Amino acid sequence: MSSQNETTISSLDRLKQGDREVLIELYRENERMVRKYITENNGTSDDAEDLLQDALVVLWQNARKPEFELQAKISTYLFAIVRNQWLKNLEKRKRENGSLETAGEGKPDFIDESRMDLKIVRDYLNNMGELCRKILLMYYFDGYDMQTIADANQLANANTAKSKKYQCLKDLSSQIKSKFNLNDFLS
Repeated sequence: MSSQNETTISSLDRLKQGDREVLIELYRENERMVRKYITENNGTSDDAEDLLQDALVVLWQNARKPEFELQAKISTYLFAIVRNQWLKNLEKRKRENGSLETAGEGKPDFIDESRMDLKIVRDYLNNMGELCRKILLMYYFDGYDMQTIADANQLANANTAKSKKYQCLKDLSSQIKSKFNLNDFLS
């Protein structure tokens, strides 16, 4: 077992025991990574600070649950929460400002912009239920693995996340196909 894994296990055990000092350590260990991501994606240092604090609260609350099992490094878990919350924040800003630009999002693997209108897909995605929207964004736009998605969304395990992703994608596809035909997506 590497020293990083030992540190993670030790930190998680300390969280489960109610040791609040570990939160300060985790904040310091993850502050630079979070600040870099947020400031590179149209955010401020204050945004990064707030999001990391919120992520630590989520970790604290989840770690205290007897059924909680962390399947990734704590830094990965915290980053997934921060990124997910930041994307939600950007989506909210986009809706409030009417802007089409959303920072921090890449193109999903299944969408070829030369053949599909990405705006149509995004509009339908934004109108889906919160859990489906989060899962599809995390998987297709952010590239997270199923276990990270499961952890960030309090799903039982990676298989549950995979099944939910399939259902959500099927629903999204069905909604789009009911309103558009193939010619609507051709260049």
